[in-house]
Amino acid sequence: MNTKLKQVVMITGGNSGVGFAAASRFAAQGFHVVLAVRSQHNGAQAIQRIQAKQPDASLETIPLDLASFASIRQCVETFATRRLNLNILINHAGGLVAGKQPSFTIDGFEMTFGTNHLGHFLLTNLLLDDLKRSAPARVITVSSQLHDPEYAGGPKVDFDYANLKGEKYYNANVFYRNSKLANVWFAYELQRRVAGSGVTSNVVCPGFVPASIAERRKSSLEQFFYRQVLSRMPFARSLEQAADNYLTAATDPRYESSGGKFIVDGQEKLSSRESYDEEKACRLWEASSNWCGLE
Repeated sequence: MNTKLKQVVMITGGNSGVGFAAASRFAAQGFHVVLAVRSQHNGAQAIQRIQAKQPDASLETIPLDLASFASIRQCVETFATRRLNLNILINHAGGLVAGKQPSFTIDGFEMTFGTNHLGHFLLTNLLLDDLKRSAPARVITVSSQLHDPEYAGGPKVDFDYANLKGEKYYNANVFYRNSKLANVWFAYELQRRVAGSGVTSNVVCPGFVPASIAERRKSSLEQFFYRQVLSRMPFARSLEQAADNYLTAATDPRYESSGGKFIVDGQEKLSSRESYDEEKACRLWEASSNWCGLE
């Protein structure tokens, strides 16, 4: 089938983990899947793995490094040359950057915040015209319930504009949770700004997925612990269960015209109280626009 006649989904970081599982599911449902990934080699291998089981699957890969504004802009320019619709954008890539000291993106932002939030903020804004032209279309941004201080223990969110680069202190877990709050603010503010355009914006929490974490561990002992021990815990989710959340947000008729939702295990839940603060969400949007060089 001509790819121009297919529904098109772009997934950032779709070459491994939950992103790969979701890409496989979308391909099986007849979507044309665009894997926006850093390594074209890994992207090509992911396509081969999917097509080995689904020979008719329609996929392609485009280079994208969310830690580089230049790479993001090039990704969008490359996608434009494909002359495809864009029906679904899944802002999936990212994670926690471990370490006792902060690391930074090419553009000078703390790496976790820069990739998890700013990279997807810029990518989505640059693709908005494509999404509106392809309406009805959906933007799905991946966050985590860990952004909510009432959800679990551990360090709390501390979203301080004077410490976004670790100027005062750095704690990898705090910065990760800050970025996940930023993801929710962004998704909700996007929904307010695209209202009436045929584009909806929702948030998905895939849950705790040990198999995905295991893929990123170098130690065989850690891999065994995540795959064989933690994966059996009742609070754990499999790759397939996590991918189901993406499918729900992307294909369920409820979300074709309904946005600003936080979706966990296929059901709408409340996000943190702070995440509904429209003034804070607007402030982050305006600051992010300035940082990313958007007019």
